[in-house]
Amino acid sequence: MDDRISQLPDDLLLKVLSFLPTKVAVSTSILSKRWEFLWMWLPKLEYDDSEYSEEERYKLHSFIDFSLPLHKAPVIESLRLNFDVCNRFDPIYSDDIEKWVLTAVSRCVHELSVTLASMHYELAGLPSSLFTCKSLVILELTGKIFVNFPRMDLVVEHNKDDNNTPFTLSVIVPSLQTLTLKISRGSDHSEGLVINTPSLKYFNILYYVEEYARDDDSNYSYYLEDTPKLEEADIESTYPDINKFVRSIRAVKRLSLCIRVNTEEALYHEGIVFDQLQHLKLCSCGSNWSKVLVRLLKDSPLLRDLEVYLNDDHTYSRVDAPVSWQNQLDCVPTCLLASLETFKWTVVYGSHEEIDLVKYILRNARCLKAAKILFRPPFCQQEEDKLEMAKQDLSLSFRGVHLYNYLCSQAIELTEEGCVSEVKYKIVLHTLVETLKNCVDLNNARNNITESNSQLINGSQEEDDRYAWAKGRIRYC
Repeated sequence: MDDRISQLPDDLLLKVLSFLPTKVAVSTSILSKRWEFLWMWLPKLEYDDSEYSEEERYKLHSFIDFSLPLHKAPVIESLRLNFDVCNRFDPIYSDDIEKWVLTAVSRCVHELSVTLASMHYELAGLPSSLFTCKSLVILELTGKIFVNFPRMDLVVEHNKDDNNTPFTLSVIVPSLQTLTLKISRGSDHSEGLVINTPSLKYFNILYYVEEYARDDDSNYSYYLEDTPKLEEADIESTYPDINKFVRSIRAVKRLSLCIRVNTEEALYHEGIVFDQLQHLKLCSCGSNWSKVLVRLLKDSPLLRDLEVYLNDDHTYSRVDAPVSWQNQLDCVPTCLLASLETFKWTVVYGSHEEIDLVKYILRNARCLKAAKILFRPPFCQQEEDKLEMAKQDLSLSFRGVHLYNYLCSQAIELTEEGCVSEVKYKIVLHTLVETLKNCVDLNNARNNITESNSQLINGSQEEDDRYAWAKGRIRYC
């Protein structure tokens, strides 16, 4: 039988090989002379030794060392390196990674991902040319990695311990569109972080201080140049000063924040407006998270979707919201009056502060279309009763506010049409007056929320009847 696959053009065969793991693609070289060197034109390469024995890992490193410089593709679209280093004397800690990355840079690499899982404190190096590579679009660095800087002014100081040499990580790539950094700080480093990427569209940074880290972080410096093209940012940090990043991402459209703010001074300066922010996701694990929310609501006039969440592994640091929502805001934020459409809060504990926040948003969000509040599972019967009362309270609040906002919008639409008759206008006005009375009744019901569950259920059914009556009156108009 003829080998019809081998008769296909190289471009098509390379496309087929690109869907295979690099290891499998290389193994096709034994099929025939037609396939012997075809894999060396692959534009995407991925090497992973995490499942290998020490002997297999050594063979893989030797193969990369031999084959990568001979790779024939003029452009390497993607290079992914994932290594699990268990031996502190493994040669990968010397020049291997730096040499491989340097080869990729010389081939105009578009996407680079380097992951080092290590049980030891040695650092692997990357060439400084990587961070000025004009072709680089996506960069992901995970693990103990340092940059080999030729300029002494980028080094904070030299440490006597050669295994823990301090450094400043500097990313200056005009073409970079995606940047992911996962950084852990130990106890023996005085570091800095400089990012200048004007074309950046997606920015993700996970920054945490390890338990044994020292308390004095005064020598650590951050600098993030303005990112006018930024569309999405995901910032998670246990180090308060990381909030300086927030001040440089004013153009962001989607923002996810999990940060610790010890004082209000750690927030971004007054006067900064996120005039393009439409989607905000905020973790409620920090002690001042609600103050961050207040600022962001005030400074995000076009906010459309708001989500407050709490990660399972962050519950240990949770603190009830300290903001008094009745008195904290001197005026209702513009986004609540004009743009907010969805509100979601997961893992609600049922505290008075939390309920007040939910009520405030439900009461003032004029364009709200959907709200979803998810309470955490109760630990005992007493907590279950408390959460049930909070749910009933919020249910009454939401239905009353939703009804009033709906009727107001209907009345405004009718009056703006310019053709509503005086009779119909009086009917609409009368309906609104009755609705306000119903809202007062609902408020009284909330004040008596400690009544029996059967009374609450009956009250809810009565409110259903009022809601249907009011909507029917509007439709009749």
